[in-house]
Amino acid sequence: MFLPISKKELVEREMEELLLRDSTTDDLMPGMPDKHIPEKQMTAADVKHDVSVLARLLIRAYVGWPVHSEIIKRKVLKNLVDIYNNAHDMTAMEFFEQLKPVLSYIPDNHISLRFNKQRVGTHKTRKPINVGKNIAGDKQVATQMKNGIAIIGFTCMLRNDDFANTILEFAKNTLPKSTALIIDLRGNGGGNSFYSDKFSEHLCGTWIDSMKEVYVRATPEAKKLQHAAQPNAGWKDVPESEELTLWKAGTNYTANPEKAYMKPIYILTDGKTGSSAEMFLLRMIHHPCVHVVGDNSAGMEEYGNMANSFLPHSQITVAVGMNYRKLLQEDFELNGHKPNIKCPDGTDAFAVAMTEIEKSKTLQSQTPER
Repeated sequence: MFLPISKKELVEREMEELLLRDSTTDDLMPGMPDKHIPEKQMTAADVKHDVSVLARLLIRAYVGWPVHSEIIKRKVLKNLVDIYNNAHDMTAMEFFEQLKPVLSYIPDNHISLRFNKQRVGTHKTRKPINVGKNIAGDKQVATQMKNGIAIIGFTCMLRNDDFANTILEFAKNTLPKSTALIIDLRGNGGGNSFYSDKFSEHLCGTWIDSMKEVYVRATPEAKKLQHAAQPNAGWKDVPESEELTLWKAGTNYTANPEKAYMKPIYILTDGKTGSSAEMFLLRMIHHPCVHVVGDNSAGMEEYGNMANSFLPHSQITVAVGMNYRKLLQEDFELNGHKPNIKCPDGTDAFAVAMTEIEKSKTLQSQTPER
């Protein structure tokens, strides 16, 4: 039985067919261009071709395209069709200015267009508030011990020896002597979660999943980008499909108290805490001793594992997600995780966490033994 196609769906299909007709999978150029040249001249045919390649990246490769609402997709398509139909000779910078609104309605904090040191994406972001700066300052990771409280700050998540060694030394020599732990994720926009995931596993006493399910696309376009971005990720083994394909499923959201660090843990977040830093946060909130202090995190986790491609004539870089993650928390993207203790603008979350720990110590000392 075939369901009738609505007029709006028909218009959407017609726009997709128009936009895709000037490109093929072979036109996708994974990676980054050697350089951006803002004054580079483009013909009207160049403009149409680059619009078609961008449309192919979004419609055929981007994992979020099947997830977003028809209203959002129509807005994106209409923007692209308008540029396509009105194509004329222009510079690469002028073309970038025309493309800026294209992604503005897509609720995805990762997807972006980048050119000439500019980055544009969704406009649906929250206004950030100031809850203090990360204790690591300009360093990638820093640790300290204060009044028996173990403190570690990450300004990004990395996969290198220095990062790993700092976490290992902290877990082995500092945590056992501490009475509480503060983990500072303020300003941490993410990176590679390999070692931070291992740190959460150490703190929780077991592996904790950060999502319910992870989906990928397996169109020829998606597989081309996936293989170039992360050739060993296992995506190449997913059979080709036009539908979203379940790749992984989460199974465990319970810490193991016999092996976990079972002392108070305070995690500091702000509006710039995103991506793999949120992945770490979403594992840690299942720990029974965790309190989150500061402001909502960025909401930058439903779409991830980014792949870069660039438009052949303008050299504009396009970053699209290869994973769609169904999280336990609904409406996470753009909204983020709400802290247990939400700080007013201008309040230092670190000072609040230190005060809360001292309060807890005072209450414990005043509680009579039974």
